Amino acid sequence: MSSDGATGDTKARIMDAVRVALAKHGYADLTTKKVAAEADVSEAGIFYHYDSKDELVAAFVEWCAEGTSTRFDDLPDDPTDRLYAACDVLLVAEDDPQAAGVSVAFMELLSHAPYDETLQGPLRRYEEFVLGELADVVRAGVESGAFRDVDPEATAAFLLAACDGVTGFGLALDMTEANAHVRERLRAYLDTVVVADP
Repeated sequence: MSSDGATGDTKARIMDAVRVALAKHGYADLTTKKVAAEADVSEAGIFYHYDSKDELVAAFVEWCAEGTSTRFDDLPDDPTDRLYAACDVLLVAEDDPQAAGVSVAFMELLSHAPYDETLQGPLRRYEEFVLGELADVVRAGVESGAFRDVDPEATAAFLLAACDGVTGFGLALDMTEANAHVRERLRAYLDTVVVADP
C-alpha cells in the first residue's frame, strides 16, 4: 500500500465503488473483490492502496468527510442563509443520486458500528466533524446577533439528529410525505427557535 492511500482520480473511482458496493451488498457482504469490480480495477489494485477492507471503509468515511467539508466551505456568508444551506447539505435531496448513495452507505455502516469496533472510530470522527461544523455555524450566528442566544452544541446535535433521521427513512423507505413533513417542521424550528426576530 502507498503511504497515503490512493489519490486523485483513482481514489475517487475506488471510493465511489465502495459507495455502490455498500448499497448493493451491504457491509457484511462487502469485499475488496466486489469493490474492485465496481471500480473496474483488479483486486490487487485495491490492495496496492489499501491493506484491508477495514482500511478501505475507513478511507471511504474520510472521503465522505472531505466532500461534506467542501460543501460546508461553499455555504453562503450570511448566518441565516448559511444555517439553512447547512441543513440542506445534510438533508440529502432525493434527486441527487450520489449524495443519496453516500447516505444509504452510511446508514449501512452505522447499523454495524455497535458490533464492529473498526467502524466506530471513523464514523464517530465523521459525526463529530459534522457536529463541529454545525455548531460553528450556529455560534457565528449567535455572536453576530442573527440568532437567538441558543446553545451552539445542543442546537447542532438536534439538527444533526433530525437530518440523519429524515434522511434515513426518507431514502431507505421512500417515505416521501413524512420526509417532507419533517423538512417543513425543521425549517419552522429554525425560524421560530434559532433565528432572531428581524
